[in-house]
Parts: sequence; structure tokens; C-alpha cells
Amino acid sequence: MESISVSRLVFLWWNTGLTPPVPDTKLKATAEDREFAVAQIKAMRCGLDFGILGLCEVQTSDLDAIMGGLDDPNLRRIDKTDRSKKQKFDIALIYDETRVRHVDSLSFVEQFGKYNFRLGEMETFVITGTNVIVRVVSSHWPSRRNWHEKAPERTHLGSLLSNSLAEMRKDPDAFLVLMGDYNDDPCSPSLSEYLLATRDRELARRDHRFFYNPFWRRLGESLPSPVATGDSSICGTHYYRGGSHTEWFTYDQIIFTSAFLNRPDVILEEELTQIVATPELTARVRSRNVCDHFPVTSTVKLKMRSIS
Repeated sequence: MESISVSRLVFLWWNTGLTPPVPDTKLKATAEDREFAVAQIKAMRCGLDFGILGLCEVQTSDLDAIMGGLDDPNLRRIDKTDRSKKQKFDIALIYDETRVRHVDSLSFVEQFGKYNFRLGEMETFVITGTNVIVRVVSSHWPSRRNWHEKAPERTHLGSLLSNSLAEMRKDPDAFLVLMGDYNDDPCSPSLSEYLLATRDRELARRDHRFFYNPFWRRLGESLPSPVATGDSSICGTHYYRGGSHTEWFTYDQIIFTSAFLNRPDVILEEELTQIVATPELTARVRSRNVCDHFPVTSTVKLKMRSIS
């Protein structure tokens, strides 16, 4: 007799703000900031039960504190941070080994003029109990303080990452998840026009050359004005009080290949795509603390057939 079991794989991304890629003399995070971040990640582990967590603006000592605070024997970490050179790297991944098995790593670094672009870190996983391969690319792109939204360097970030993934994306069933702090909104040219991360779900479903970006839906206020009461509504994932046209930006996103829209056994549950804006996080983000980004999350439903 055939039966179908249903489970979920939760993806979570957070720019913690603890250790940005700047010289040590400019680091501002305190022990209390780190304790707050650890407490938030522990709460998200309990509340969201994430399977894969991507982090940026961390270093090895931050990861030591996070893993110690989580105290979970099922969690493993992949530390891609490096502060030994002039160019700092600040990305890490934490995953639940009961949900996925890690099989491979690859760094995407491309040269553009005199710059070396760290486009992303790709980790390959196999979902437990299946033969489904999921590749997760985590990115932290340069700040807008370095290059404005339409600078050629920014658009090349999108096209270079797209080219790096082109070969594996020839397979319409390729499960690729991109997540990161892109320092660009979903509507920015680097993502929408050069990476081809569209808001159009049906277009992405029909044409696997496009990614689907559910965070287009998170560009505006989280609550309508009749309901919003002051600070209860947010308007993005990153708050910057010095913004010239807006103080909110949706820089943190999780993006999917069309396979997550077409396959019946591995399905994006878009209603569970959200910005994690707890009251504690909202207070921190609005206070211009070192923590100025909200975590974001997306969920994939897994349907597995078994015969008894």
C-alpha cells in the first residue's frame, strides 16, 4: 500500500550585524549584542524549526557563541568567514543534519576590472529520506555606500552570478535556493534584470531561465494604514534612518528556481515566506543598533511516497 508523508524544510537568512566586513577598529558590537543575537536565533529555532540557516556579518567567535547557545546536537555549521586578509568574508551556514546531508561546497569568485567579486558561497545538500539535491547559494553583496543602485559594478554582480549558475540551471528540475543580503531591492536592476529574479510566478513556472523571487511582495508596508498603529508596521528588511527617499529597504531575500513551482514533491509554500519582525527585533532595528536587519524565512513542503 502506498502512502505519502509530508514534511517541511525551512530556510532562514539573517544579517546579524555582529561582525561586518570592516577593519577590527570599526567593529561596534558588544557582548550584549551577541547575547541578543544568540537568543533570537534560539527562539527562531524553537519557533520556526529551521533546517538551513544562512548568516552574514559573523566571525568564528560569533558562531562559537551561537552554536553554544543553541546547544542542539543535530545542528552543524559551515564556517566560510575569514578576517585574515584585507577583504573580509563574513558568511556562514548552520544546518540540521537530520533534515539534510551536506555533500559539497563551492565559492563563486569572479573578476571585474580590478575588483574580485565574492558572488556567493554554494553548499550542496541531499534532503534526508530522498534523492533530492538542493543547492543553497548564500551572498552578501557590497554596500550601496560603495556602489549606487545602478552602478555597473552592481549590475555585474547579478549577471556574473547568473552566469556562474547557468550550467546547472539547464536542468529544469534543478533545485537552487539563493539567499542573502544583496544590498539591493527585488526591483533593483542587478536582481530583476541581470539575475532574472522575477516577481511573475507564472513566467518563472513556464521558463526555467527565470528565478522566482517571493520577496517582491515584501516591498511595502506590512500592515494597511487603517490597521497600522505606529511602530507595528514595517516596510522592508533593513532600516536606515539616513535614506534620502525611504528609510526602509528589502535587501534580504530568498529566491528560488522554477523547479520549486513545478515539482509536485518539493513545493514552495509561499504563504510562509515572511520577514521575522518580532517586537524585540523591531525595537533593535529601529533604534539604529548594530542589528539593523530583520531575518527572513521561506518554507518548502516535501511530499515523500513510501510503499508498505
